[in-house]
Amino acid sequence: MDRASVRYEHFRDSGALSERFAGHLEHAGIALTPPVPGVCPGSSDIGNVSGRVPAIHPFVAIMDPDGSDHTPEFAEAAASERARRVLLAVVEALALTGLDVLRDPGLHGRAWEDLRRAEG
Repeated sequence: MDRASVRYEHFRDSGALSERFAGHLEHAGIALTPPVPGVCPGSSDIGNVSGRVPAIHPFVAIMDPDGSDHTPEFAEAAASERARRVLLAVVEALALTGLDVLRDPGLHGRAWEDLRRAEG
């Protein structure tokens, strides 16, 4: 397939999965802030995946709000203790969210309903 013909679809967030993930992060002591309106994460194949199965695409901070990625400061922050702490909490929250989907039929159903509603 010619790379020029690849089309990335719009990302569809599962509110049910995002809420569960956020709850697990908060339990780990990481407070989340709402996404900034109008800020788009850019094109990615996660959009294609999220149109077929319920998905989330969490973003977590390893820098203060005035920091920016793709900078020397970001590279330094990525090797910091804060980044290690956040990464471990994120990995645990993702694993727990996946476990919740397997163990909670209601969550499983709400996640699929989110997808059907997004297809709308």
